[in-house]
Amino acid sequence: MISVEEKLAVFTQYLLKKQRDAGKVTIDAAKEKREVLLKEAEEKLNEDRRNIEERNYHVIYRDKNKIIADGKNTSKNKLLEQRCRILDDFKDTILDISKDYVGTPEYNEYLDHCLQRIPENFNDIKNIRIFALKEDRDFLKKEVARILPDYTVTFEDASGLIRGGLIVRDGQNRLNCDFTINNLIRDNSRFIGMRLNEMMDGHKEAVTQ
Repeated sequence: MISVEEKLAVFTQYLLKKQRDAGKVTIDAAKEKREVLLKEAEEKLNEDRRNIEERNYHVIYRDKNKIIADGKNTSKNKLLEQRCRILDDFKDTILDISKDYVGTPEYNEYLDHCLQRIPENFNDIKNIRIFALKEDRDFLKKEVARILPDYTVTFEDASGLIRGGLIVRDGQNRLNCDFTINNLIRDNSRFIGMRLNEMMDGHKEAVTQ
C-alpha cells in the first residue's frame, strides 16, 4: 500500500512535470512571440532606413541640383560682370582712338550727315550754335554754307568736352542735339556689345577647337 509520503512524492513529481510542461509551453510561446516581434522590429527598422535613405537621396539630389544651379548662376553673373567690364574698356578704347578718326574722309562724311539732320530736328529755327572741335571749324563752316545756306550759325570750341562730332543748340538753349562721337558710342552700346560678344565667342570657339 502506497504511503502518504509516496503519494505526496508522486503528486509532487506530477506537479513539477506539469509546471515544466507549462513552463516549456510558456517559454516556447514567448520565444515565438519574441521571434515575431524581432522580425517586425527588423522590418520596421529596414523600412525606416529605406525611408531615411530615400529622404536623404532626395535631399542630396535637391541640394546637388541647387548647388549646380547656384554655381551656374554665379558663373553666369561673373561672366556677365566680366563682359560688362570688357565692354566698358572696349568703349573707352574706341573713344581713345577716335582722335585718329578725326579729319578722315569717313569722319568728314559723318559731319556732313550730322549737318543734314539739323533741319529735321530744329524745324523752322535757323539761328543755331554749333559746338565742335577746333580743328573741325574750317571744314564745318564750308559745309554749313553749302548745306545750311539760310542758317545763322555761331561756332563754339568744345575741344575739352568731346572727342569728335558736334553738338547743336538753338539760340535760346532750348533744343539740343548731340551728334558727338561720345554719344554715338553710347547710343550704339548694344551693337558694340553684340559685336564684342561675337568676337569673344568666336575666339573662345577657336581656342576650344
